[in-house]
Amino acid sequence: MTRTFLSVAVLSALLAAGIAGAQEKPKKLYRWVDKDGKVQFSDALPPEAVDQARTEINPESGMATATIERALTPEERKARELAQAHQEQADKQAEKVRQTEEAMIASFQTEDELKRAFQVRTSMLQQTLDAIEAGIGGQRASLASLLADASEAELSGTAVNPKQAATIRELHLEMNKQTQMLVLKQGELVALDKELLRLVERFREIKAPRDGAAPAAPSAPAEAGAPPTG
Repeated sequence: MTRTFLSVAVLSALLAAGIAGAQEKPKKLYRWVDKDGKVQFSDALPPEAVDQARTEINPESGMATATIERALTPEERKARELAQAHQEQADKQAEKVRQTEEAMIASFQTEDELKRAFQVRTSMLQQTLDAIEAGIGGQRASLASLLADASEAELSGTAVNPKQAATIRELHLEMNKQTQMLVLKQGELVALDKELLRLVERFREIKAPRDGAAPAAPSAPAEAGAPPTG
C-alpha cells in the first residue's frame, strides 16, 4: 500500500509539473482578415482561415513573429514558377554575356586594339546601311516613274496595265521591307556604339589595376665615397 501510494504521488507530481509547464509556454496569436474584410484575432485558426494571409504574434511582447502569405491557387503557383524560370534563364544569359565580354576583353592588349576592332564592325555595318539606302533610292525612283506612267495612262482614259500595277505593288512592298531593314540596322549601329562604350569601361576596370600600375622606381646608385684630401 505504501509503495502504491508513493507511485501515485510521484505520478501526480509529474503530471502537475507537465501541466504547469504547458501553461507557462506562451501561446501564439493569429491576426487575419476574414472573407467579410474584418480583422480577426485568435489563438487558434479556424479551418476557413488556414489558407489566408496572416500574421503570427507573440502574446507576451505583442510583436509580430512571422508573416504568412495566403496559399496560392494552382494558376498563381504555375505563374510564379514560370516567372522564376524566366528569371533564372535571364540570369544565366546575363552571366553568359558577362563571361563572353571578359573573354573578348582579355584578347586585347590595349584599349586602342579594342576600339579598332569595333571600328571594323562599325565600318562593315555602315557599308550595309549605305547599300540599303542606295537600294531604297533606286526603288523610289523606279516607283515614281511607274506611278507617273500609270497616272498619264489614267488621265488619257487608258486602263493601267495589270502587269504594271502588280509591279507597282511589289515594288512598294519591297520598299517597305527595305525601310524596316534600314531602321533595324540603324538601331544595331546605335547599339554597337553603346556596346563599345560599355566594353571600354569594362576594359578599364579589368585591365587598369595591371596595366596602370606605376612602374617600380629604379634603385638609387650607391653614393661614391668622397675623394681623399691631400
